[in-house]
Amino acid sequence: MAQNEKDTPGIFFRVMGAFGRFLMRVVWWSTKIYYKEKFPSRGNVVCVCNHYSAIDANAIYSRLFRFRGRIAVKAEALKNKFVEKGMKALCRAIGVRRDESDVGAVKSMLDELKKGGRLLIFPEGKCNKKRNFKELLPFKDGPSAVAVKSGATIVPTIYYRPLRPFGFRKNRLLVGDPIDLSGFDGRKVHEVKGEITDLIRLRMKEMRRQIDEIVEKYNGSLKKYERAKERDKSVFGESK
Repeated sequence: MAQNEKDTPGIFFRVMGAFGRFLMRVVWWSTKIYYKEKFPSRGNVVCVCNHYSAIDANAIYSRLFRFRGRIAVKAEALKNKFVEKGMKALCRAIGVRRDESDVGAVKSMLDELKKGGRLLIFPEGKCNKKRNFKELLPFKDGPSAVAVKSGATIVPTIYYRPLRPFGFRKNRLLVGDPIDLSGFDGRKVHEVKGEITDLIRLRMKEMRRQIDEIVEKYNGSLKKYERAKERDKSVFGESK
């Protein structure tokens, strides 16, 4: 069930939320973010990302959102009232009932976006438990519908592999180019949400190949990757 927007956390949960955000800074400080400058500094944004576990939101919320905005989570995770209040204080989480129309959750998302906020949604809809962490599960249409209704910019992001805390393993996150939805202006949401979802998935598959190349071919060096791409362009231009 979508959370009650008027149910403001008490002082205990506000303190716990502040402490939780401090821990996010400490725990995920080592996450390497490629093309962080592509993430808009202002304006309403629907950020989408691949999904491995419940902690995936942490690095994005702390490093890209800078603790502003909201995170869509499965409603089952907020069944416990203590957890619900804690998550609300930590990141203003929005509980979403999966595989059904959740009007309350959609309204909460639209309210956040229409006032220029940020929203993180995982389009896969559930954690990817496959052995091959590079695969993407089928996408849900929720992020597309919310972005169209609110006029928000969609920004795709992708983790190279599941997060690990405290720098035990280098975490890597790639930020993609914001997705232009102007070509869908004037069309109804139910007509375009599937097309936009396919576009998001195609872009994230391209980003999957890109981050694989950066990490596996160029040892995580963005400079080496970009220099190689510039050389390729030069060679292609000369041959042309």
